[in-house]
Amino acid sequence: MKICKIRTIIIDDETAGREVMQTLLERIPEVQLMAVCDGADAGLEAILRLSPELVFLDVQMPVKSGIDVVREMVNHEINTTVVFVTAYEKYAIQAIKLAAFDFLLKPVDPDELHEVIRKFQAKKLQHQHNSKFDDLLRQLNHEDRIRLNTRSGFILIDPSEIIYIQADGNYSEIFLSSQKREIVTQHLGSLVEILPGEKFMRASRSCLINLTYLRKVDRKNRECRLEREGDTFSVHISRDLIHSFDRILNA
Repeated sequence: MKICKIRTIIIDDETAGREVMQTLLERIPEVQLMAVCDGADAGLEAILRLSPELVFLDVQMPVKSGIDVVREMVNHEINTTVVFVTAYEKYAIQAIKLAAFDFLLKPVDPDELHEVIRKFQAKKLQHQHNSKFDDLLRQLNHEDRIRLNTRSGFILIDPSEIIYIQADGNYSEIFLSSQKREIVTQHLGSLVEILPGEKFMRASRSCLINLTYLRKVDRKNRECRLEREGDTFSVHISRDLIHSFDRILNA
């Protein structure tokens, strides 16, 4: 039976810490180690580029700590699961406050690491079951539309009609055509969770586009052009996500 591996990266500024964790993870067949990063900036770039499911993150690092990394992930509305790894128990409280999935003390005990992987698999399986139930209900109801809350009630929208979504504080503006748009009360991060991931991707922290309507990417000016039924839209691409377009479109 094919094993669905957990896409994982390591972020640790200490060579010994990286090597130990790499050795332990490479012994676990359920894990696919995608990157080993030597600092916060390299780790954030890898998270944005590779979209790992699980990150083993050292807490104490120079310039930017592991806690700083998590704060930036929150700012980017990235929902990757984080396990803090550190030699200092005092960081356990901060880990809890930042809602880290789990916490490992150095030197990492192999049995404790296996327990973290087991817990993550259980969490992932539960999420998959919930998604399957949602899909089943939609099929039984012959319903492709999603319900989104507005300031006065709610709307039902087929995701295929959405060209792009622009964040507006705690609200989001959904562009359906040049003449039609809707304001919903969900923030962009929550919309990412309910829209089909194979169709939608971030162009920036504040903008989500439908790849179906992508027609052109301008790397120099960091813009992309979307077209639908004669309507044309130009959307800004953030510097740290421009390479994601190459990865997605060349896949």
